[in-house]
Amino acid sequence: MTTSTSSGTASSGTASSGTAFAGFPADGLELLRELVDRDKAWFDQNRAPYEELVVQPTKAFVSAIGERLAAGFAPAIVAQPKTNGSIAPINNDLRFNPDRSPYKDHLLLRFWEGADKKTAPTLFIRIGADDVGFATGSALPSIETWRERVADDHTGAALADAIRALARGRALDVAGQAYKRVPKPYPEDHPRADLLRHKGVFQARWSEPAPAAVHKPSFVDWCMRRLDACADVHRWLAANL
Repeated sequence: MTTSTSSGTASSGTASSGTAFAGFPADGLELLRELVDRDKAWFDQNRAPYEELVVQPTKAFVSAIGERLAAGFAPAIVAQPKTNGSIAPINNDLRFNPDRSPYKDHLLLRFWEGADKKTAPTLFIRIGADDVGFATGSALPSIETWRERVADDHTGAALADAIRALARGRALDVAGQAYKRVPKPYPEDHPRADLLRHKGVFQARWSEPAPAAVHKPSFVDWCMRRLDACADVHRWLAANL
């Protein structure tokens, strides 16, 4: 089973789950922890509690975050409270790695700003039983455009400043550096050499221990403080790619 029975339809903006977010139940997070060791037969037998304890709170959370993002720094954000919208399927794709668990032990949520979900600047929230992860990033539709913007002393410096600000006080991982050397014609000692070595994707991410607020409505506020810290990077991606 997947959570594809979720309601809500695709839209060009935020959609509502119809239910206010009250927090993730402790039993729901424990169910996520347990999923990694379970098979499809067990999951099918536990469909009802999964729907009640995980799916419904997740839909409400996606709606609440989407509304806050749209009212804040990302007015064109898309938040769809359904599986394969803003909610990643809970099942793993086993076609290329059949030894993996059939199910994830976490929720992966995405909120994007742009016409193409696959390449649009996106904010991510990853929720597990013990930790919460955040990310801001994008696929790079044009590597040439990326390099031009990064190399430019105005736009490139603005991105570097935004990344440094986001890294302040957190263990930020900047992913996507695929090249060992700076591509030509840029010099190896370019001030943004690390960013010029990206290929295909840019993502800045980190995780934190799950707070007690994860079980309360105030978890939305807790997450929004982290997403607000991503605002300058997200806006840069939306304006420059």
